[in-house]
Amino acid sequence: MKKFFFNLLIFFIFSINFSYSESRFGELTEIRDEKMRGKDGQWVRPHPGPFIWNHIEKEKGNFTWDEADKHVLYSQEHNQTILATIWPHANWEQKSCKRKKARSPFGKRFTKYLSKPCSMDDYKTFLLKLVDRYDGDGSNDMPGLTKPIKYWDVMNEPEFKMFFKGSKEDFVEIFNFSSKVIKEKQPDAVIVMAGAAGMFPENKKYWKSVLPKIKDHFDIANIHHISGPDGQCDKELWVDEFAALLKSVDINKPIWLTEAMTCGAPVKAWVKAFLNGAELIIDVGVNAPGKKMSKKSRKKLNKFIAEYDGFTSIKSINKKKVEFTYKDGSSKTLEF
Repeated sequence: MKKFFFNLLIFFIFSINFSYSESRFGELTEIRDEKMRGKDGQWVRPHPGPFIWNHIEKEKGNFTWDEADKHVLYSQEHNQTILATIWPHANWEQKSCKRKKARSPFGKRFTKYLSKPCSMDDYKTFLLKLVDRYDGDGSNDMPGLTKPIKYWDVMNEPEFKMFFKGSKEDFVEIFNFSSKVIKEKQPDAVIVMAGAAGMFPENKKYWKSVLPKIKDHFDIANIHHISGPDGQCDKELWVDEFAALLKSVDINKPIWLTEAMTCGAPVKAWVKAFLNGAELIIDVGVNAPGKKMSKKSRKKLNKFIAEYDGFTSIKSINKKKVEFTYKDGSSKTLEF
């Protein structure tokens, strides 16, 4: 009986207050696909997106902004907030020091090389041009820019060789270098940690080693939830284990879940992720690879997003009921 009342007390007092006031939801997007353009007023993470060194600077000194501008203009029109993933790879640059080719995870629309830049000075030139075009400071901005890019996601799942052909040390150097360059050019920029590809044992080992070396160079901790080799999903979307990993290396920063592949009951899983500390959840999208969410589950998730977005805190009332609080002081409850 004492244990019952102790557990009940925990449920009544447990709450999370969030530091960011924008929408709590977003999607991986691909504007060439009408089903993957994201929802108005929410977050979008173009993936792989247009912020690829190889796409913007196809030849040294020759910058082409058409694709990136198209993404930014579309997001502005739909009041979306972009989380821009930077890919520090250009074919011409990596050929200059005879880097080995890699198998592109995104086919011809990506890059043939995924190693550390040969010249960090050349990379810096690209990075400064990129930030300068979209930072909204009134100098060298994209024509028609009204909603600057503030959130920069440097690289993606570097522990996977399919995304990065480099060592831990290479990643740390690129990440910390990128963060410094971006912050110098755009002091109010928010740097998002390259997303960890889940909390499988090998991933945990990688990040436990890397996190202490980059922790002073990012503002938001970033976890991805993808299904395992057996196709199963983690019921907590890895957020609880990721939070524990951060604590173990003395990192206390906001957590974003920027790839959420959800199996089973998505609303329950997402609520648990928020209770475990996630401030933002980005859905992998309807056409993303991997196990698909059922139409029924997708409908329930969309309804949940539409009804509860914009909350500033979440509190657990009991095992099946939570309360969301909003900026104006109002609240809503959800039973799941």
